[in-house]
Amino acid sequence: MRQPSWLLGLSLLGLLAAPLTSADSPTTVGVAFFPPNVMQGEAGKGFYTGFDIELWEEIGRRADIESEFKLLPFEQLLVAVKEGEVDAAIAGITINGPREREMDFSHPYMNSGVRILAALDSNEPAMLRLLRGLPESGVIRPISYLLGFMLICSHILFFAERGSSSISRGYFPGIFEAAWCILATMTTVGYGDITPQRWVGRFVAFLVMITGIALFGIIIAQLSAGLTLAEFGSDINGPDDLRDRRVATVAGSTSADLVRGYGARLVEVGEIESAYGLLEAGNVDAVVFDAPPLFQYVKERGEDQFALVGPLLHSESYGVAFPNGSPLREEVSRTILELQEDGTYDELYEKWFGETP
Repeated sequence: MRQPSWLLGLSLLGLLAAPLTSADSPTTVGVAFFPPNVMQGEAGKGFYTGFDIELWEEIGRRADIESEFKLLPFEQLLVAVKEGEVDAAIAGITINGPREREMDFSHPYMNSGVRILAALDSNEPAMLRLLRGLPESGVIRPISYLLGFMLICSHILFFAERGSSSISRGYFPGIFEAAWCILATMTTVGYGDITPQRWVGRFVAFLVMITGIALFGIIIAQLSAGLTLAEFGSDINGPDDLRDRRVATVAGSTSADLVRGYGARLVEVGEIESAYGLLEAGNVDAVVFDAPPLFQYVKERGEDQFALVGPLLHSESYGVAFPNGSPLREEVSRTILELQEDGTYDELYEKWFGETP
C-alpha cells in the first residue's frame, strides 16, 4: 500500500531533524568523587575539578563534544552507564571482563592499582612497633643474605689459612678469627690483627673486597629502609593481615571483591570519604581502594597518622565507560591516543600527580 505523500514528507523531516536535535543536546558525563581525579571544584574554578575532569574537557574541545557533568555515587554510576542514563562516565573506572560485557570502554587512559590504607598507632612504643613490623618490613631477607655471604667466605678463608700465623688450626676459635677478618674487610675497618698469609686466603680477601663491600652497602641501605618502614608501620602491614579484620571500600568497586578474597569483613560505603571517616573513628581497621585517592588522602592528612602499607594488590587500567554501542567510543579513544602522543596527557598527569606517567 502506498503511503500518502504528506506522511512520507514528515518521515524524511524527522530523519533530518534527529541528528540536529542530538547535536544540540549536551553529552551527559557521569562522575563520582575520586580524588585527585574527580573532586569538588573551588570557587571560581568550576563545580568539578581533577585529572579526569580536565582530561575529559580536553577531549571535548578536540572532539567537539559539548557535555555536562552529573555527579552520582560510584555504584549508581555504573548502573547509569548500563541503562543509558548517562552518555559516558569517567571516575577511575577499572576495565575488566564482567564490565566489558555490560558496557563499552575507551582506550585505557591511566594505569593504577589497589592499595591498603591503615592508621598509624602513635601511642604504641616505638621499639614494640619496630619489632612487630620486622617480618613485613623486608629486613629479614637482607640480614639473611649478609650472614650467608659472611658464613661462606669465613669457611673458605678458614680452610685456606688454618694453621697460619693468623688463623688457628682448630675449627674453634679458627672460624671466629676468619669471620672477624671477613667482617673487618667488608666494613673497610681493617684492624689488621688478622690478615691472610697464603695466596688462596688473599684471593678470598680480594673477592670480598670487590664484591662483599658493595653487597654490604646495598644490604645496609635495604636494612635502613626496612627499619624505617617497620618503625612507622601499623598492625596491618600487608594483605595477609586483613583476614577477619573490618575493611572498608566503595560498594560496587573492584576493591570489594579483593577484600572478600583476603577473608576480611567487608564494610561497603557509598563514597570513599565515608571509608576515611570510619578509619579515623576506629570503626574499621583498614581501607582498601584505588591508589590515587589514597595517596591524596595521606598527602592531605599527614604521613605521621596514616600510611599506605604492603604491596600493590592488583594492577588496573582506567577507561571512559559508555553504554553498549555508543557512537562516542571510537572518537574518544582516538582523541585519548592523540593526547598521549602529543604530550598534552603528560602535562596533565604531572600537574595532578607531580610526576610523569
